[in-house]
Amino acid sequence: MDNYGPDIPDFPARMIKHASREDRKPWLAELPEILKGCREKWGLTLGRAVDEIKGNFVGFVMLPNGDEAILKVVWPDADLTAQMEALAIYEGRGINRLIDLDEDLGAMLLERLHPGTMLASHPNREEHPEITGRILVDLHKTPPPATHNLSHFQDWMNEAFRDIRNCSDLERSRPYLEQMPRAQGIMDTLRASEESQLLLHGDLHHWNILSDESRGWMAIDPGGVIGASCLDVGRFIVNAVGFDDNPSKSEMRETLLESIRILSDVLGESEERMFAGAFCDKITGSGWGFDKQSKEHDEVSLRMLQVMVEVGEDVDDGKIGVG
Repeated sequence: MDNYGPDIPDFPARMIKHASREDRKPWLAELPEILKGCREKWGLTLGRAVDEIKGNFVGFVMLPNGDEAILKVVWPDADLTAQMEALAIYEGRGINRLIDLDEDLGAMLLERLHPGTMLASHPNREEHPEITGRILVDLHKTPPPATHNLSHFQDWMNEAFRDIRNCSDLERSRPYLEQMPRAQGIMDTLRASEESQLLLHGDLHHWNILSDESRGWMAIDPGGVIGASCLDVGRFIVNAVGFDDNPSKSEMRETLLESIRILSDVLGESEERMFAGAFCDKITGSGWGFDKQSKEHDEVSLRMLQVMVEVGEDVDDGKIGVG
């Protein structure tokens, strides 16, 4: 039991740090009242906050019937619409279930997974890509509805391209600018092929995969986006390549090739497509907010890009389409 009681839980120091930016201070001051509203709406007993949270609030709660759940409250500028919509479409297939939501409060009540151990903590790292691949197989069985409000991966890429182009430090942005035409070419090929555009998780990595004693390994926190199936491996591969603290280029290359090989085998898709997903996610993920980002992680990020470009020299982009 997670110290359930009637009081507003203490917030981890890392949340206070990330939520104390000037634009988030008003929301942070209002958060106790928002949590009170959630407690009253759903009859919740609040527990402790999750240790790993940063900008948003995520905490353990108990429902009136004694069942445990997760409460997630996001700061106003963090659009929850796509995640809410994706969770409603998945209906718990391969992912934790959405119990209820309140858009006015910016809150979701979610199924709690037990024990909820993150894949990042799973000691056998050789199993990480296989576990991820199996989850993607389950997730991709759920087609997007005929009518939805989800973005396409191309929209995400366009935002990243804009932010890279807006960076005033040309020396810093040049390596990414040089690779944008290839990333766009891959997207053009994927969209021109006759394959189905699927509902993608969009943010499946080591910290968004949790264990459950009855359901096995499950996804959480979908980004909710539409695109070709191979684009959904990218976030995991990029995180795997940079998982260790300051990995060397040789370590990055080994992890990249191993992840591609295993995911290709589990998903039944070519290694070219696995590379394409990783490459597009790398450019997109690194590009978001590039014009405003600090340079703290530039060295590792650039090293990873260099490794992907080198590996990509042996990849025929013409083989990534399905049709």
